[in-house]
Amino acid sequence: MQLFNIQWKWTVPNVLSLVRIFLVPCFAVLYLMRLDVWAFGVLLLSGLTDCLDGWLARKLQQITDCGKLLDPLSDKLTQVGVVVCLTTRYPALLPLMIVCFVKELCQGIGGLILLHNHSAVRGSRWFGKVATVVFYVCMLAVVLWNDTMTDGLRWLLVGIAALTMLLAFLGYLVLFVRIYRAEHARHEDGTASAQSEKGISL
Repeated sequence: MQLFNIQWKWTVPNVLSLVRIFLVPCFAVLYLMRLDVWAFGVLLLSGLTDCLDGWLARKLQQITDCGKLLDPLSDKLTQVGVVVCLTTRYPALLPLMIVCFVKELCQGIGGLILLHNHSAVRGSRWFGKVATVVFYVCMLAVVLWNDTMTDGLRWLLVGIAALTMLLAFLGYLVLFVRIYRAEHARHEDGTASAQSEKGISL
């Protein structure tokens, strides 16, 4: 199976990323049924596998282009899924859902543009991983202590998660522009070089 000339690899880190994608609907069902402790456990397992797959990829030397795509994809699906579920119970979290959805949509489109232009596959950056960790910590707290948590504390955690998301988005936006310009300049240089060689051969 291939996508954008990227071959699927059955490695342990990639399987863990698939597991994390499968955990998204599991969390949604449990949370919407108000089985918060079980939902917390699923979200905690998702966070642990997120940490584990990157470590195993380096430890087992199983870093692949497929994994570089699958890991951030599972992060995006998890974040959007969790925020949507939380918003059903706390409508005031709608701004966080919008921020999360716009961020992930823009990053997804940007990634597809780079892949379409045959750019090298790049994994998550440190600021993206920091945002993911902060998101997990804040959302785990909201899920587990939702009944005893004050509105002020809930808003504080949501604000921290939203802020780190925005900072990560800005970081990826700057990175996208830099890569896109570099790829465009290289393409123009290659075209000019080919035209020059054609002129010489004539």
